[in-house]
Amino acid sequence: MHYKSLIGGTVLFLAVLMLAATGSAETNTIQLFVHPGSGTVCLDNSCQVNQGTLSGYSSTRFSGVASGQDHTIKVYDTDGYQDYTDTVYMDLSGHPMTFSIFLEPVPAQPVSPGTGTIQVTVSPGLGQVCLDNRECESGTGDVSTFWSVQFSDVPADSVHTISVTADGYEPYSQQVTIQADQRNDFDVSLQPLAQAGQPAEVTTEPAALAPTTRAGLDGSVALVAAGIGDVVFLGVNRRK
Repeated sequence: MHYKSLIGGTVLFLAVLMLAATGSAETNTIQLFVHPGSGTVCLDNSCQVNQGTLSGYSSTRFSGVASGQDHTIKVYDTDGYQDYTDTVYMDLSGHPMTFSIFLEPVPAQPVSPGTGTIQVTVSPGLGQVCLDNRECESGTGDVSTFWSVQFSDVPADSVHTISVTADGYEPYSQQVTIQADQRNDFDVSLQPLAQAGQPAEVTTEPAALAPTTRAGLDGSVALVAAGIGDVVFLGVNRRK
């Protein structure tokens, strides 16, 4: 009877040792489940390339993690997903830790409407042309001719303001919308200021200026002025 008790106690003691050894092997570990898989997972300066796929998840284990310290988890290079960083603390007991990480998709980038070119031709050849009251160019100063100015890389599908000023002429301003990847032409004919004692000339402009363009080349918009002519009737005296 005593012999059996001795054997039973020995077996129990060995079992306890085995459990203790197993428990020791499991301590100071960090297990990471990353959704989706792929990419690279790091704990502090130790990194492993994930074996998972974008349609599933990956499992990465780090052993020998120091107790009583903070540790940095990083996940990066997962195609289409944002990088991940977090800090975890391993307590003094070294109790094993498990984390599930769900990566956030990279935000969709807004689609750019593209850019185009604005070319403004002014008659007479003087004054100043401004785009959106920021970019300005001055003319040649020759009243007998015309001049042109070109503005490049102008955002398309948005409203822009063309303004023209010249001494002795009515100021001109018009809002326009341009098309991408095209040169959008605008013709401006300045009107002289009314002289003292003379009635002011009335010029009617369209509410909006929309260019006609040719892809990759140029387009044209002409401002057409309507004139009123005077008709003179001559009387003829006949001798009888």
